[in-house]
This record gives sequence, structure tokens and C-alpha cells, in this order.
Amino acid sequence: MRKANKYFWFIFAAVFICFAGYRDLTMAEERGSGSGKNYFFTEETAFVNMRDSFLFSSSILLAQGETGSTGSAAAETGAGGAKNNADEQAQIAEALANPLSNLWLMFTQNDTKWYDGDLLDDLNEDTKVQNQFLIQPVMSIQLTEKWKSIFRPVIPINSFETVGNVDISTGTVGAINGVDFDRKTGLGDIVLWNAYSNQYKPPFVWGFGPTIMFPTATEDQLGTGKWSAGPMALAVSITEKWIIGGVFQHWWSFAGDDDLKVNTSAGPVSVERADVNLTDFQYIVRYRYSDTTNIGAAPNIQYNWETDQLSLPVGIGFDTLVKIGKLPVKIGAEVYYYAVQDDDFGPKWQLRLLFVPVLPSPAWSKNPLF
Repeated sequence: MRKANKYFWFIFAAVFICFAGYRDLTMAEERGSGSGKNYFFTEETAFVNMRDSFLFSSSILLAQGETGSTGSAAAETGAGGAKNNADEQAQIAEALANPLSNLWLMFTQNDTKWYDGDLLDDLNEDTKVQNQFLIQPVMSIQLTEKWKSIFRPVIPINSFETVGNVDISTGTVGAINGVDFDRKTGLGDIVLWNAYSNQYKPPFVWGFGPTIMFPTATEDQLGTGKWSAGPMALAVSITEKWIIGGVFQHWWSFAGDDDLKVNTSAGPVSVERADVNLTDFQYIVRYRYSDTTNIGAAPNIQYNWETDQLSLPVGIGFDTLVKIGKLPVKIGAEVYYYAVQDDDFGPKWQLRLLFVPVLPSPAWSKNPLF
């Protein structure tokens, strides 16, 4: 179960979705340029611009509209063409606004955290850098005329400084005299959440559903070793100038490994794995600077009920919509300072980078299944 090749297909499927969407987009634009029809991006429920940086975002519907005669369409150049391009990008940005819209996308996010604390000071160790790269395909499916489902797996690639060896060779049994840190990189615990909603049109949207955490880490130190599940919910207010809301998740472990082996000077020692009882709340505050650019942040507050430890980041950032070739891409960056964190060993600073290719959603996903 902990072999990396068993999880290769998760990553392969995510990359395949991205490239398949780009191919469909290119073919659609080529058809549009030679048929007298304008194949453009639109979103029937778009209202204003919003983006959720950790657990939510959207993609875009591929729609088709008549533009009149072939001659008039071909003559649209210069200032008119530039205006149409700007309008198209504004439409895409507004379609990205709603986390519960009919959109599909390939959301990628990289989080780099700088850890510090009393433990490192006592061991005379420098700040430790932990990195997590998240691959998150976002898929919207219309279930009935009123209800839809948003399906989102979160696939983490972790690169963590972990405890490689604990020196307990002298003195009282269990006294730690030294710790060697060893960087490990691999697949972490995959999270899958599924939101349901019948209120998915702005200015106020909400949804709810289950969230599940799977013990898929390829190294013991890169995951919890537990099967965990719980509820998730989101609510977002989307107005002309502000995007304010939050995403709530909680996990309780119900099965999995009880022990974790740690190498020591006296040989491997089994350490009891903590149960998972974790709350994650992502608050979203964004100001719409323009049709395609937001200023704000969406950090994740966490509370570990097993250790009674709060992690509270605050910060600022931006995101904007650009085009790479024919592919619309949302890019962004955010910086957080941890106002509250574990004094022994916890993050002090965090840099979050976003890269979100916008993909055409398949026609079947927009039609009610039932």
C-alpha cells in the first residue's frame, strides 16, 4: 500500500485531464476560426470574480455563439479584437468566481513553510523548510435540475524534514540528546471531498458534504497513517467589490496504523501514532481590484484537538488571469505570518504559489444526470 507506483495513476489522471482539456480548447478555437462561429468561454451562472486558494476553485464552460457572417467576423481586428479578448478574459475571471459553478479546472498549489521553535533551539538546529505541492482536479457535475456536486481530490506531494535518528545512548532512558533530520519526499495522504448544493448562484452560495483522508503516504513520516473522515461545508458571499466566505472541514480517524517506528541509537523504537481529530477552516477575504485581478488572502486555520494546538496564519496576496498561448491560466502568490503556532515546533512564515489552468468542461457534466 505504501509503494509509490501504486499511486502513480492518481498523478497520471490529474495530468491527463489538464492536457486533454488543452487539446479540446485548441481544437474548438481552430473550428471557430474557420466556421464563422465564435467558440468562446462563458459561464451561465457567472456574477462576480472569486477564487478560493486551498480547497476550492472552478474551471470554465465551453460554449458556442453565432457572430453573423463570416466576413464580419473576419473583419473584427485591431481595437475591436483587443476589446473582445479583454471581454473574454473578464468572462473567464467571473466564471472562476463561483466555487460551485459548472466549471472544471486543474488547480495546482505549492506551499513552502519555514518551521522554528524551542525544540530546534534546544537542539541547536537551524530553521527547517517544509514543502507541499498539491494537485487538485476540480470537477462539477449537475445531478438534477436543482442539485449539483463538486468532486475534488487533493493529491499532495510532500517534501519534509523528518526525524532520521534519535540519540538516547546515555543517561536516563528516553532522554533525547540529539536528533538527526532527514528530508523525505513522496506522496502524502490524499484527501477527497464532495460538496453538494442547490444554492450555487451568486451573490450567496453554499454547499456541504463529506471529506475523507486516505493513508496513501509513501513514507510513514509523510502522512498520518490513519483513515479519517468527517463533514465539510462552505459559504461565500460574492459582491461587486468583495469576496468573503469560508470553507470548513473536520476529520476524525477511525482506522489505521497505531505505531510509528523511529530509529534511535538503541535501534528502532515504536512510537504511538496520534489519532486524527483535526479542524481546518479556510477564511476567504478578497477585494476585486479589477475584472481579472483580486487582492486578498485565503489562509488555512487549523486546530488539533489531540494536542490542543491552534495554528493561525494571517497574510496578503493577489491572483490574476493571464493567457499562456491559447490557455487561460490563473496565477497568484500569497505570503502568511503565523500569529499563533506550536511554540515547540511550528511554522513561522509561509509562501503559497498558485497555477490554475482553466479547462473546458465536458458537455455531459452540465446536463442533469437524474
